[in-house]
Amino acid sequence: MTAFVYGQHGIWQDRYTDAQGMRCCGPRDCTAVPVSILIHDGLKVEALVMGIRVTVPAQSVHQSEDMQSWWCRKDADRLPRDDNVRCLFYVTGG
Repeated sequence: MTAFVYGQHGIWQDRYTDAQGMRCCGPRDCTAVPVSILIHDGLKVEALVMGIRVTVPAQSVHQSEDMQSWWCRKDADRLPRDDNVRCLFYVTGG
């Protein structure tokens, strides 16, 4: 897994926000990991992040622009949980 510091993600990630309007990317919080969308009902999304099921607001989930899935977390020292996902970026196709 690779962690990046805010501002090094690239222009495309820096313009996205979560459901509360906060930027998705912050210091030490975005990591390239497997993300699979299970259910997307327009209001919330159930996803597997590193094999762990989480449920987050749909506004916090975005399609990746670089063919890599990303988990942007609130606390860099914790595993994926509903309360530790700022944003998810997922890959479509294959």
